[in-house]
Amino acid sequence: MKTLFLVAFMFTIVTGYANENVIEVPSKAITVLKFSDVKKGHEYTIIDNQGVLLYSETIDRNGTFSKKFDFTALKDGSYTVELNKDFEIIVTPFIIQSKSVIFLESKVKTVFKPVVRTKGNQLLISLMSMDVQTLDIELFYNGESILKDQLTGDQVLNQVYKLSAQEKGDYYLHMTSGDRVFNESFKLL
Repeated sequence: MKTLFLVAFMFTIVTGYANENVIEVPSKAITVLKFSDVKKGHEYTIIDNQGVLLYSETIDRNGTFSKKFDFTALKDGSYTVELNKDFEIIVTPFIIQSKSVIFLESKVKTVFKPVVRTKGNQLLISLMSMDVQTLDIELFYNGESILKDQLTGDQVLNQVYKLSAQEKGDYYLHMTSGDRVFNESFKLL
């Protein structure tokens, strides 16, 4: 009887202390990023308001892609998710405030990339811009800068450059528009 009473008493004490020392773990806020109409090779990134790349992933299949994130570890502030597609970058801003994630759907914007094509010894560059901006171009051949130009104008910027038919080989194109940098390599045969 003494043993039974002692076991019951110890059990009561242990359970009392266990209830007092419970540590509550806050629940994680899971955010699902979902992209439709993506192709294998597209890339998405998460960037903070200082321009620091926090996460990057290349999409490995065509169709719809989704990924779960827990943003509760991030500090309060402004961030963006950028989906880098073939000819455009879709920029979706969001803020984290008191462990809540708020996507600013009304501020989503599309940044169009310059389109570069060659036809024979001609270099064709086009850029569709919703904002009137400039496109700064620098062309390199064999590591040497051979052309610098700036395109300005309306919402569609177009330029054709005739390259020397004797200068076959690898070319490198460095373009900037606003705070975006675009690089392209091509070969003239």
